[in-house]
Amino acid sequence: MSTSDIGHTLHFIAGAPATFDEAGYEALFSGAAIKVGGIVSIGPVSGTNNIIDVPDLESGWNMGAKGAKTGSVTAVALREIKSDAGQAAVKAAAQEGEHNIYSFKIVEPGASGEVEYITGIAYDWQRNERSTTSYAGFTFSIRANYDSVVADAPA
Repeated sequence: MSTSDIGHTLHFIAGAPATFDEAGYEALFSGAAIKVGGIVSIGPVSGTNNIIDVPDLESGWNMGAKGAKTGSVTAVALREIKSDAGQAAVKAAAQEGEHNIYSFKIVEPGASGEVEYITGIAYDWQRNERSTTSYAGFTFSIRANYDSVVADAPA
């Protein structure tokens, strides 16, 4: 049986962990991580490989080989909460002109939940459409520069 995604939270902090494993991320997030309020949705987290075609004259086939990996673009949607410090901070991160690296932590609800860590850039802060079928809110994207790490919730 599937479980509900209701209750997930998103936190972020400037910088990357010393090591891209559970211990490295837990050490990084033991500092002053910022919780982003008003989360509506968090898109898929993954990566894709470029495919290199390797021609084989004898068989006539172009054989596929894995090339460089590209981190996914994870879209995040927020409902507007004007007083939320996390929204202000992630907006500043997404709008900055620098290419600073941030680490994100997606926390599943409940004591037995997992966490997923992503490190990359935040960008493309946009306000939602203003219409009779929309709500005041924003979207931004995270582009992963490393594989995500899924771990048990820290004790």
